[in-house]
Amino acid sequence: MIKGFRHVCIAVKDLNASRAFYRDILGLREVRMLTVKGAYLEKVFDRKGVVLTYVKMRDRHQPKHIQPVFELHHWEGSWKKGPKYLHHISFTVDDLDAEYRRLKRRGVDFISAPVISPDGRTKICFAYDPDRVLIEFIEDIRGRRR
Repeated sequence: MIKGFRHVCIAVKDLNASRAFYRDILGLREVRMLTVKGAYLEKVFDRKGVVLTYVKMRDRHQPKHIQPVFELHHWEGSWKKGPKYLHHISFTVDDLDAEYRRLKRRGVDFISAPVISPDGRTKICFAYDPDRVLIEFIEDIRGRRR
């Protein structure tokens, strides 16, 4: 079952302009910026040559021990003209493999089966809602025996 809301993400055309807007004008704090490419990302999104730079942000009042609830995504490569605006919503789950099987039985359309991130900290997969909005499911596995 879903454990909790994780974050909302928007796809942006100009990452630097969006970072400046959300950071300097709206006052969000930048937590982390990372570029991801290669087999892991291609498998998760079933798209060759995709490159993603993302920025995790939080508001000034969100406790640091809680995952940042806002992300900016900038896509390059084969998905450069891909997602517009809202990219996905994200939920944390306790057991992603079990949740994946449960939702598949209910007819949920997934992009891929659960995949462990290269850093070994999370297991993720994406599915579509009825309007084809992406939903990300994440299990935190860091420190767990698998």
